[in-house]
Amino acid sequence: METFINNSYYIFAKDIITFLFTGTGLVIAGMGLATWKKQIKGVKEFETAHDLRYSILKLRNAIRNVRNPVIWPSESYQAMQDYKIKYPNKLETDAEKDSHAYVYEIRWKAILAATAEMESHLLAAEVLWGPEILSLIKPLNKEIGELNISLRQYFQPELRTKDFMELHNVIYYKGDYNEDGTDDFDNRVLQAIDGVTSYIKNKIS
Repeated sequence: METFINNSYYIFAKDIITFLFTGTGLVIAGMGLATWKKQIKGVKEFETAHDLRYSILKLRNAIRNVRNPVIWPSESYQAMQDYKIKYPNKLETDAEKDSHAYVYEIRWKAILAATAEMESHLLAAEVLWGPEILSLIKPLNKEIGELNISLRQYFQPELRTKDFMELHNVIYYKGDYNEDGTDDFDNRVLQAIDGVTSYIKNKIS
């Protein structure tokens, strides 16, 4: 009888210890999984923040390149060659007349590429942080839209709804020629970019 009681006590104690070890293991495993998920999210947030900020800065540089008042001979030559391929039936004089406009059309391709790259990273940012990031990017898109419209109106006078000098001040960067080294359009672009990048920094700090 005493042996039976001892055996029962032993089995009961063994079950309790097993249960405790199992429970502890599950708790540790759960904590480990939570830590792992947090680390994965942190890495994903950092990668998304880096990629988005990098694509926005590429877009900034593309905008500045479009607004560069200097047209290099290599750009003019490339524009003429591309123009002839795109419009094989047009006269040489037409190609020369439209060459400057076509230089800007070629430059604009870099803005389109940078914008597409930024949009892909914006989607990832929205998944992580919600739709607020989409509202923050609107001022930058607004400035890009203004630049696009200004270019069209500048090179197609029949479309103009703005003053010539107003268009000139948008499509050409003037910071290098102003006494204070500033350019209103460039400042608006930088301000729009700063609103987005500050938000990104706060998300990963």
